[in-house]
Amino acid sequence: MSVRSLAIAALGMGTPVAVGLMLGHAEAGFTIGLGAILLAGAPTGVRGSATTSPPGLSHTLAPALTAVAAATAVAGWPWSDLAVIALAAAAGLLSGYSRPVAGGAIRFTIYLVLSVGFLDGAAAHRGAAALIFGSGALWNIALRGILAGGRRRQEGPVPETRRGPTDAQRRAAFRRTLHTLEGWQYPLRLALGLGIASVLRHLWPTHHFYWILLTVALLTQRRIEHVPVKIMQRLAGTLGGVLLTGTILVCFSAPIARGIVACLLATVVPLARARSYLLYATVSTPLILLVLDIGRSVAPSLLLDRVVATLAGGLTVMALNGLVDRRPSNGG
Repeated sequence: MSVRSLAIAALGMGTPVAVGLMLGHAEAGFTIGLGAILLAGAPTGVRGSATTSPPGLSHTLAPALTAVAAATAVAGWPWSDLAVIALAAAAGLLSGYSRPVAGGAIRFTIYLVLSVGFLDGAAAHRGAAALIFGSGALWNIALRGILAGGRRRQEGPVPETRRGPTDAQRRAAFRRTLHTLEGWQYPLRLALGLGIASVLRHLWPTHHFYWILLTVALLTQRRIEHVPVKIMQRLAGTLGGVLLTGTILVCFSAPIARGIVACLLATVVPLARARSYLLYATVSTPLILLVLDIGRSVAPSLLLDRVVATLAGGLTVMALNGLVDRRPSNGG
């Protein structure tokens, strides 16, 4: 974990929040900071080695901005859930093309679901809210450029890398996966999970159950774990994060106090992400909820809805994984 990564996290949230508080627009500051932090390290569910380099800007900026644009187009419409499910399923299907595409597709899905939920709560000024949220991605990129001074000069010679498959080989392999259940299992699980979450949300419209959709998007991974260790870590971390959010909202009512807490949490995010899903979910969940719940009164029913929605989303993901999983019974 480099000092540069910590600085990007701290300044990514801290600077917009500080400026927003000074200008009397705390909501805008929180929103920009959230966009910057999520771009810095949205979970991808793509497995890689410890030496895998971080994704480039093209694989982080493009999914984020595309998702915000798509969310702006569909948010607020009666069929917005159907549009989200269709777009997420399409992204999930394309994720089988290559690992970089998979990372971008999953980032797109998480940003899409989060953005639609955020914009639905900002119906009066949805366009401005989308612009502010998307600008968080640009702020993150600006920070990377500002803090990159001297980094390239300190790096040694670029090691020789193994030649990867050509585009033609990738396309051929991708077409072959479309003829197998393995090629469709991730988009099917994602679409079914989001569909169930949408049904549950609309069955109880007076509750804040859009969080079920976001929980499903966060917990659904490309590869099914036979023993769902990571899912349980994320689920437990999300539950812990919801409870931590309740403590923050009750103990800190002043916007400046919540801004300081958000900055501290943002600084911890890269450290937590390097450790485990459990810690990452625990500290990133309050950041998301502080933005989604801006301007809402703190009530026990709201926090209870978040806990119930988290459990519902986690159980939905695990149930669908169990249905699709075809692990051989001989233990081989």
